[in-house]
Parts: sequence; C-alpha cells; structure tokens
Amino acid sequence: MFNKNKTDYELDLKGTNNLRGLAIDMIHEAGSGHPGICLGAAGIVYTLFKRHMNIDLDNLNYINRDRFIFSAGHGVPLFYSVLYMLDLLTLDDLKSLRKINSKTPGHPEYKRTPLVEMSTGPLGQGVGTSVGVSLASMFLNQKTNGLIDYYTYVLCGDGELEEGVTYEALSLAGNLKLNKLIVLYDSNNVTLDNELKASSCEDIKKRFESINFNVIESNNDPKSIDEAIEVAKNSHLPSIIIFKTIIGEYSKNAGKNIVHGKPLEEDDILSIKEQLDLHKTPFTISQDVKDDFYETVLERSREISKEWDKKINKLGDRTLIDKIINEENTFDLVNLDIDYENKSLRDLSGVILNQVANNFDLLIGGSADLSSSCKTNLVNEEIFSKDNYSGRNIYFGIREHAMGSILNGLALVGLRPFGSTFLTFSDYVRPSIRMSALMNLPVLYIFTHDSITVGEDGPTHHAIEQLYSLELIPNLKVYRPFDLNELIGCYKEIFSSKDPCVLVLPRDNKEISNKTKATGVNEGVYVLIENETDNYVSLISHGEELGLVLKVSSNLRELGIDTKVYSIPCKKNMKKEVLEKIRSEKTIGITLGVSDYFYRMTDNVIGINEFSLSGSKNELLEHFGFTEQKLESKILEYLNKE
Repeated sequence: MFNKNKTDYELDLKGTNNLRGLAIDMIHEAGSGHPGICLGAAGIVYTLFKRHMNIDLDNLNYINRDRFIFSAGHGVPLFYSVLYMLDLLTLDDLKSLRKINSKTPGHPEYKRTPLVEMSTGPLGQGVGTSVGVSLASMFLNQKTNGLIDYYTYVLCGDGELEEGVTYEALSLAGNLKLNKLIVLYDSNNVTLDNELKASSCEDIKKRFESINFNVIESNNDPKSIDEAIEVAKNSHLPSIIIFKTIIGEYSKNAGKNIVHGKPLEEDDILSIKEQLDLHKTPFTISQDVKDDFYETVLERSREISKEWDKKINKLGDRTLIDKIINEENTFDLVNLDIDYENKSLRDLSGVILNQVANNFDLLIGGSADLSSSCKTNLVNEEIFSKDNYSGRNIYFGIREHAMGSILNGLALVGLRPFGSTFLTFSDYVRPSIRMSALMNLPVLYIFTHDSITVGEDGPTHHAIEQLYSLELIPNLKVYRPFDLNELIGCYKEIFSSKDPCVLVLPRDNKEISNKTKATGVNEGVYVLIENETDNYVSLISHGEELGLVLKVSSNLRELGIDTKVYSIPCKKNMKKEVLEKIRSEKTIGITLGVSDYFYRMTDNVIGINEFSLSGSKNELLEHFGFTEQKLESKILEYLNKE
C-alpha cells in the first residue's frame, strides 16, 4: 500500500516517468510501435507492479503468483521496461524491440518473455482469457482449501471494450462474481482512426454496473492508482478501474489519434524528456529509481512466497496442486467401460468424457448453451456458479467467442478444459482457437452436428467449409472419427498429448465397423479395405460418410471393380510417405464438405461446394448425390474417363 509521504510519492512519480522514457526510446529504436499508450498508461503499470503484484522473483513460475495480462498488447514496451527494472530483461533486450527472435517482440508472446502470461495482440482476447484465468483461481481455491487465491489483473483500452468478446466474457464474469478479477481500463477516448466518440457513445460505468461489476473511477497519479487498486482488491465483485488518461501525454500530439501507432519525432522525444526531467541519452534511467523498484518488489514477493510455502506444507492432500505445479495435465485412457447400445457417436463421446472426468480432476468445461445437444455435461459434477466455485460444468451461455478465450485462460493455469457447440458455429470460436494453437495450449473443442445430415435446420446449421478451415490452422489437431473404435483412438490421442485439439462428431451416426481400429487415429490415415489386384481405385473418406463409402466399395467389387478404402480420422497425423503413396494411386476423395479438404491428397473429389438447403437428411443426401446409387454412378463416371 502507498505510504502517504512526499518522498514516496515523488519517487513513484519519478519512476513512472523513467518508465515512459524507456518505452519511447524502445519504440524510436525499433522504428515502429505505439507510444501513445506508453505515455498515458505508464503510471498504471508501474504502480501495479511496485505496490501490488504478488510475484516471486526467485521463482517466476510460483503457482500462486498474481497474473498480469497486457491485453492492450500494442503497449507492451511499458511491460518490457518493468521487466528491465526487475532485472528480468537487459538493455540489449530493450534495444531489440520488434526484432526477430528477440525477447521483446512487437506484442507479448507466451513463453518468449519472462512473466508474459499469454500472447496478446488481437484486441479483446486478453480480456476474455483473463476471465478464464480468474475462473481457474476460484475453482482451485475451492479445491485446495483456499491455498490458491491469486488476483488477475488485465490492462485494456477503449478499442478492446468495443470488441464483442470482451462484453461476452466480462458479462459472464459479473454473473459468476469473480471478485479476484480486476480490469485496469486505460480510458483515453481515442482510437487509431479517430476520437472514440466517432464510433461509441455508451456509458462504460453504467454498462459495467449493469453486468455486476464494481466500478471505480480514478485519476492517473501514483497515489490515486494505488488506492483504486486497493479498493478493487477488497471488493466482493469483479472490478473495473476507469483511469482517465491522456494518450501520448506530454507529447506535442497529446490527446490525438496520430500518437497512437506512430513513433515520435526526435524533437518530440527531447521535449518530453525535458518536461519529465529525464536523461536525454537513450535507454538511461535513474539508478535510485531502478533500485527502489526492484528492492520493493523483491522484499514483498519473498515474504509472500515464504508465507505460502508454510501454508502448502500444512496442506493434507497435495495431489491436485502437485499436478498443477508439475504440469501433469495428461491422462491415460485405459479400461474404458462403454456400452454401445446403438448410441450415436456424440452420445458415446459423452460417455467417454464422463469416464475421463471421473478419474481426472483437472478436466473442466462446458458448452455455449448446447451441452444437451453436444452431450458434454459431466453428470457426476456440479455447475460452476457464484454459489459453487467447485463445479466442473461451466455454463458459458450463448457466448461462443468468450467460451474459447476463457478455455485458453483455464489451460494457462494448468487445467484441462473443453468447450462445445455445433461445428458451423466454430466460426464464432475461431479467433480463440487460433490463440490456442498459437500458444500450444491443451484445449479440447468438441464440435457436433458436422454436416448436411443435420437436416431441416438448413444451410445456417450445415457445416460445409468449417472442417477444412480448421485444418488450415497450424499446430491444431483436428479429429473426425467414423465410429466408436476411432472415437476411442481420438480420445486416447487427445488426452495423452498437450496439443490443442478439435473433435468433430455427427448428429446421428450410430454405425460401427469391424474394420476400423483405434490405433488408426495415430496413423492419421489407414487402410480399411485392402486392394486385391494391381488394377484398383482408392476411395478415401472420413467421418459419417465413410459408412456410405464402405457400402459402395462392396457394390463396386460385385461389379468386378477392385477397391481400396482409406479412413482419415486425423489428417495431421498422416506421414509424408503415406501421402506420397496415396497420391501415386488412382484415388477419389469423398466428403460431405468442400472438396478442398482433400487438397494435396487427390485432385479427384466428390464433395459439396455450395451452401446447403433446408430439408430432411434423406432428401439432402439424395439432392447432393450421397446415396449408394448416385455415389456409385459418380465413381463409375470418373473411372470411365480414365
């Protein structure tokens, strides 16, 4: 807490100004960046770290550390300057801002820079993810008898509060009363293109009061910032602190959008440094400021860490917390007890998911209001709510984008999260899926109702291009099993690795084959029916349409046409030599989606390259040519052209 004496105040003001100087020097050296926020919000970041952040400089991965998420990632030079003052970065690191492979990239990057809790840059993602990080603290607090109790701080600006994902996520945070979440709002009324009033007229205070937030308004001096954060820490609700700042403060363009994303001119930098009594030599700060900042944080963090160590030594059952500390968030699926009973694949998925939950206490998740359809409800677990933070079923509401970002936050703390909706609505989740892949987080997305066989709901619900679109995301495993055998293989792969994954399931498919195998998932592509002669045609397919392909294969063999059938439950598991073999064969790809899914595998694809229609499942399959007779005719037509 701030000591109310003149020397303390003046030292913090001096430290804030030194932070400003370092940040604008970094941007000038890089030749690009965003000086406006660095000048306007320096006091928020400086005061937060010096006076409040619970971190351990001797153990940066201290599990109960407070989390700071720089959601307004374009202002990251401020954070890098703090890390320099904590001896976690060097001056050479600061001078390498925005250079390839440096520790100081243009926006925060997870696992590249010390204390960077997540990659940010796409506005709003940091805010959404901070809700997941905070939710995890409330969950773990209940599971560890109060041992986990960190705060989550997130810095955002005007632009981020315009992004829909922030409203989705923070609305849920308010409903859940996540009182360890503190939003630090840099309110300068300016966006990149213009003044904020050109695009927004809403009353932020009223908006946040309406979603159950504690709203604090503060000036931008060290004392006011310190006191506002202290009030937020003692609130029974999540808090937003509205700091009235001036973008590009002290610049000749202060308060103007021109100072948002363009480096300052040299004369402007010199003028700012003169106003703030800073050294004119670039990258020079007062040693007394640096020493004071470092020693204050070090002393506080060591005391807090010692106290926490005493508490953990008294903890009875350390199983869960040791898993979190040691990042033991994988699970070996063995001895599955599954009664097939003519269940659909999504029902069987729910059975497996529940068996995992019964034996794996890090599993937590839910649905965007579709758990009954996606079959993702954990039947032996309670609902996570403001009255019960130990529940493992999260009701995200109709908030697909927020769901994805919150799942990322849960994974960042060491939990194993899952979320579900229909495949066609994966478009709403996609920005967060990309962030899962970018940070390599073990998030599981379960997407059901994966094709035109959804039927009467029509083209808005019929996923045509989504599967191929998801396949394009680097580092993301996409699984689409045909039956229970392959589904088991998918789940074994998913929980034995730490990869971000998508599991795609049909609405009604109940088929099971004696030719499929769980181990085929690991292979990516494997043979279901082997050719008997050297003159054959290879049919390659996946998911529910594979059942139709197997029938057509049998029909073609009765006509004297030798066929080989491949299943492709996970394209990214496919080895290069297998791809080359498939390409060397006379191959036809068959999919209830866009033909491009089989890009690179074969030029001959029977797919659906147009939006669908409303109608019954059988009507649609007939219309698009996915009946035994019509598919057989298309294959024969292709062979006759050869």
